[in-house]
Amino acid sequence: MKEEFKLESRVDGLEIAAVAVVPEGEIVAVLHVVHGMCGSKERFLPFMEFMAGHGVACVAHDHRGHGRSVTDINDLGYMYGGGHVALIDDMDMVFKWMQTRFHDVDSFILGHSMGALAVMAYLKSASALPDGAILCGFPAYSPFAPFTYAVSGIMCRVGLGRIRPKFLQDLTSAGYNRDFVSEGRQAWTCSDPEERKKFAEDPRHDFYLTFDGTRALMGLMTEAYAQKKFNALRSDMPVLMLYGDDDPCMGGPAGMNKALCSMHEHGFRDIGIKTYPAMRHEILNEIGKENVWQDILCFVR
Repeated sequence: MKEEFKLESRVDGLEIAAVAVVPEGEIVAVLHVVHGMCGSKERFLPFMEFMAGHGVACVAHDHRGHGRSVTDINDLGYMYGGGHVALIDDMDMVFKWMQTRFHDVDSFILGHSMGALAVMAYLKSASALPDGAILCGFPAYSPFAPFTYAVSGIMCRVGLGRIRPKFLQDLTSAGYNRDFVSEGRQAWTCSDPEERKKFAEDPRHDFYLTFDGTRALMGLMTEAYAQKKFNALRSDMPVLMLYGDDDPCMGGPAGMNKALCSMHEHGFRDIGIKTYPAMRHEILNEIGKENVWQDILCFVR
């Protein structure tokens, strides 16, 4: 059963669009699904329906500046000045709503790509901790993140926050797409051309971030990798990190190792890592995605 709803952001009153997919029978756990950059909650509805079919209730929301968490469709990619702090607070609001609604079962959180960075940053300040976390396609750290964050912040302060620096996004995407250029634009994200077509044809996907949105993204990356103490870290909290073997966003073995070392330095001790052959960045929508879904189900249950 699918339930759509909206919550009013505690930061600035922006309406955050969300959806819950609830099992028909017994609920054994609940999972908060956090989407990536230029995506939306709808991207993961098939996965959420699969989980609900096995007793796991799922809740997902559109980040501010994404999907239907905008006051106007022309605002896609604009975070309304709240930056990564507001984005994380929105997540906390949705997670607490989920825990209140499904209070008798264990709660988990899953983030994909930018959403994985957001989950990592969220865990550092969360007052309500999940019983486990899943990070899919966790992006490798960019040494340019602090510089890009600073420059984007300056552009926002001088009133240019709504400008879209397309060259930054195109440059990054072109670098990721180097090994897949013969398959077309954005082929690095997924090997399934039909899935890429669906993404590209949806007017609420595949947009360019504004300087304001870029600042939020770089803020998430900086926060996710920063050596900062957690408010209430459970060192025994299980974390599952999932990657596609052909995902250029993870930065190869070196990038994956840096992410793992960062997790250890943060205090996590129960970390599992799994990679999937022939899969690229968006493993939850890849060819063979059912294997990924099953692994996540086993982790949650």
